[in-house]
Amino acid sequence: MSTSSLETRFDQQGTLSKPGPVGRIVRLLLGIWLLAVCWSYLSYPAAFVRDSAPRWEALVGIAFALWLIPPVVNIGWGTNWRAWPRYAAAGVLVVWVAANMLLTGDAWSAEIGRFAWLFCLYTFGHLGLSFVLAAAIGTPGCEMRAFPHLWTVLTGRDTREHFCPGFLNGLDAWERGEKATPT
Repeated sequence: MSTSSLETRFDQQGTLSKPGPVGRIVRLLLGIWLLAVCWSYLSYPAAFVRDSAPRWEALVGIAFALWLIPPVVNIGWGTNWRAWPRYAAAGVLVVWVAANMLLTGDAWSAEIGRFAWLFCLYTFGHLGLSFVLAAAIGTPGCEMRAFPHLWTVLTGRDTREHFCPGFLNGLDAWERGEKATPT
């Protein structure tokens, strides 16, 4: 993702179409998969929380969470911080690893692992719950707007919508028989 693609653009409620059955099923499956990842992290935190280097699966999870965190925060919370959530999380990890190396001679510690574990749990958990909720209530556009959309459903107050920056935009357009609009 380039920094420019991380720019958020919120639209008025009713601008975007709800996903059809295929889009909702895909969102549900993605949500279940991400929640299963969270469950595995909860079941086996030792992949992260250890005094020696984390397992390769944890490193892949950290890299993927760093890639995903900008849209999770920006679209999910309605902000426009672009890549700053990624920079902040990566910065904390880098500074902590450097400080740990200076103080102990080791690059990794259980405390760094706990931070990385919680960071991954938040990122994948927020996204997974959003996917499941978006599938259940038919959130228009991006699944990351599912919690604000639920607020709209419960209170009747308008909330902003955001197009899906991922492949689901094309899937939803295909399902409606339309040409996908560029994101």
